[in-house]
Amino acid sequence: MHTILGANGTIARGVTEELYKNNQKIRLVSRNPKKMHDSDELVQADLLDAAQTSNAIKGSDTVYLVTGLVYKTKIWQEQWPVLMQNVINGCKEHGARLLFFDNVYSYGLVKGPMTESTPINPISKKGEVRAGLVEMLMSEMKNGLPVIIARAADFYGSGSPLSFFE
Repeated sequence: MHTILGANGTIARGVTEELYKNNQKIRLVSRNPKKMHDSDELVQADLLDAAQTSNAIKGSDTVYLVTGLVYKTKIWQEQWPVLMQNVINGCKEHGARLLFFDNVYSYGLVKGPMTESTPINPISKKGEVRAGLVEMLMSEMKNGLPVIIARAADFYGSGSPLSFFE
């Protein structure tokens, strides 16, 4: 089971479509999830609630954390650590792998290419929040939680309302 936390968004739609093309079982989770395909399983959950998050993850092999929060620093500072801890706990409890789709805020100002060895050096409050999330995940990886952090600076591809290429 592939569970997408943050269904309905640009990234979630792309991931869902690829999983569907590859005949995977898909669970879409959000406060108001909507089916893309008849076979999609829907789970309504608030990821700030630990029990709802755990229930949404139960039975998952892979969890994709692609949710977004209101683009306000205070909300990010208050809600991202809680949400991430709930997802980490749910993945640990149910033995699921975690893929977190991150942005590049934690890198700060980078002169040159961004690679896996680019140091975390946030220069903004939102960047500090994202760096804290990365630190949480790296710590859990050292303790055995299978985690992938994927980063992109922008939304790409058809169907993305904010894409440069749309």
